[in-house]
Amino acid sequence: MGVQRDRINVGISVFAVAGAHLWASGLNQNLAFLVMLLRQSKRVGRIVLLNGGDLPELPEGLDLGIPDVPMVKPEEVTYELDLVIEMGAQLSLEWLRHVRALGTKIVTFFVGHTFSDLAEAPMFRQHVGHIFNQTPRHEIWTLPHHMKTSGALLRTLGRVPVHAVPHIWAPTFIERRMRDLQTTGYEFGFRPTSLQKEGRGWRAAIFEPNISVVKNCTIPMLVCEQAYRTDAASIDLMMVMNTFHMKEHPTFNRFATNLDLTRHARASYEPRMDFVDCMARHSMNAVVSHHWECDMNYLYYDALFGGYPLVHNSRFLREHNAGFYYPEFDARAGGACLVDARRYDANYWGDYTAKANQLLQYVSPMREANIQAFMQRIDALLDRAEAA
Repeated sequence: MGVQRDRINVGISVFAVAGAHLWASGLNQNLAFLVMLLRQSKRVGRIVLLNGGDLPELPEGLDLGIPDVPMVKPEEVTYELDLVIEMGAQLSLEWLRHVRALGTKIVTFFVGHTFSDLAEAPMFRQHVGHIFNQTPRHEIWTLPHHMKTSGALLRTLGRVPVHAVPHIWAPTFIERRMRDLQTTGYEFGFRPTSLQKEGRGWRAAIFEPNISVVKNCTIPMLVCEQAYRTDAASIDLMMVMNTFHMKEHPTFNRFATNLDLTRHARASYEPRMDFVDCMARHSMNAVVSHHWECDMNYLYYDALFGGYPLVHNSRFLREHNAGFYYPEFDARAGGACLVDARRYDANYWGDYTAKANQLLQYVSPMREANIQAFMQRIDALLDRAEAA
């Protein structure tokens, strides 16, 4: 076994490659929030990022904004770590076997929707997902909303215990983007008084990535369409991000052009856009979303942080009274949410923001319950004797 220390040294893998960006997926933000959380514990000593990419330093777009957490080559810290969390990148099997033999514990942390990645990548010829290659891990972590679809899958493929750990989020990166906006004259954040005084309808933004059926724009578009058919004054514009490349696909084209919103020039189909910049620069005032077995989503937290009306089908958010819930795939109910929300006064929106802030505190990496949940998992792992 490795040398027992009073404080735990942790290495977390990161993928330092050209073009990597914080906003390209939730993984890198989740990694940064995990570092923030671990730094709150007196049990944790040194934290390093283990470079699993081919660049000597993090690219500009992947600036995690975490001082005093160096990125190193794994072989530079072979004899220094108590715990390796394989998260942002897969690491060398030879190195992992070596550190395990020295007594280091190894966790693989799957933050994505593993089932859809594993099933859709080969079927739709997408980018290569996680390669299951006999990593000598001790256990697997995943997020609570992925346990239904991926818990048993990971247990079978990984041949080790699988545990759910909290989904965490902080406003660190959205506040950074807000500061960047200050010099442009645009303002981020929902202002209900202007909506009511001017008699405006919703300028509804849809940010689903459209690379999987798990999160795509189909249902949100129908939510906006239903609202428009119910009350044409309720929708001024539906802007659908991540669809520009699909505009000429016959199936999507016929679907979109069949909508009244498209035919009446109240729909816009756009490439990928930065959330803060899009909401501010284009004066968007609502977010419509949909997921399939993916209840927790950084888009939700970003929208709620800005106070924006969020129409969603997340049972997790519903349990916390955050946003406007519609069940499952019920676009008609979602449309009714949009129509009804337009009638609420300023007092309602104050209460709406208060409930949203309660949720954001619940998922904070600074919340003691979240810190303890991770540390209890780590302590249980470090106390576990190696199998004979």
